[in-house]
Amino acid sequence: MKYRVIEALLYIQGEQGLTSEQLQQSLKLDKVNEARKILKDYMIKFNRENRGITIVEFNDVFKFVTAKDVKPFLIDFVSNERKYKLTNSAIEVAAIIAYKQPVTRSMINQIRGGKISDSIVGSLLAKGIVEELGNAPTVGNPILYGVTNKFFDYFKLRSLKDLPKFKEFDYFVADNNADEVVQKEAEAFDLYSSQREEDSFDE
Repeated sequence: MKYRVIEALLYIQGEQGLTSEQLQQSLKLDKVNEARKILKDYMIKFNRENRGITIVEFNDVFKFVTAKDVKPFLIDFVSNERKYKLTNSAIEVAAIIAYKQPVTRSMINQIRGGKISDSIVGSLLAKGIVEELGNAPTVGNPILYGVTNKFFDYFKLRSLKDLPKFKEFDYFVADNNADEVVQKEAEAFDLYSSQREEDSFDE
């Protein structure tokens, strides 16, 4: 019965996905880890059946997606416009927030060498890729930002541990040659690759 419940929950949750905590509440389990194990076991069992859809996990969010080998047959039925694309600047800001969260807009601007990021942060908020985490206990109580589960889903990351290696941003702020340093280090930092390799059917 529990697997049938999981399948039904995954179906109704759709793009939002199902978390271990939600399954724990639904099955009235004592521990979240127990729910997570059940979800992982079901995902393995389901994916072994080689169906037209598979279950994937991004940052403890489980969801149904289209199997890669059937994508060519779906081109005429799925619009490529469903998947929004982020600009390079938006990806840069999202990456900064992911690495430095919780972070304020002024901190983001400093890390970007003084570039104003307000409109970009607003766009990421509207797309649900970042969220407000509260206010910093400093003058003016600026808003703190962090990434959401959609960030992990968009870039195909399972957790923050899967982020590409990139040196800490802290010293960029104090470095007079920050732009030069960022450009040099960015050569080994490719968070863009995820969206280049995936198409709209993985949503």
